Amino acid sequence: MSRRAKGLLLTLLLPGVLSGCAGAPSMPGWSGFSVYAEAVFRHQNEVSSRWMMLNDADQLSDNEELSQAEDAMDEACELLNQYAERESEGESMSWRFQSRVRESIQACDASVARVERLLNIYAPPRDANGELK
Repeated sequence: MSRRAKGLLLTLLLPGVLSGCAGAPSMPGWSGFSVYAEAVFRHQNEVSSRWMMLNDADQLSDNEELSQAEDAMDEACELLNQYAERESEGESMSWRFQSRVRESIQACDASVARVERLLNIYAPPRDANGELK
């Protein structure tokens, strides 16, 4: 199976696999969701940092597909970022807001994965010696 076919298969299966994580009960199971939300938030930060470093170092050519994917990721992850900010500041959050975050997390996760895939295509990761990983 080609790398592209594997990526497409993962893209199609990922939302179904992750739906089990997002379906946890609201209050008693919130810790399970919190773990998932934190993992997605950290992954998004890693991918965003990589994108910014590559962009600042002019290692990315003007690529409309990558730029659009990054914008879509920012939009899809907006509620998660608000959640993380409120959580870090110790603010209370309404159940309605928490529910909106829960409903948006899979789209955020998928958007992060898409940007990461595109970065791996257009700027493959390299080790300290500059060799492809």
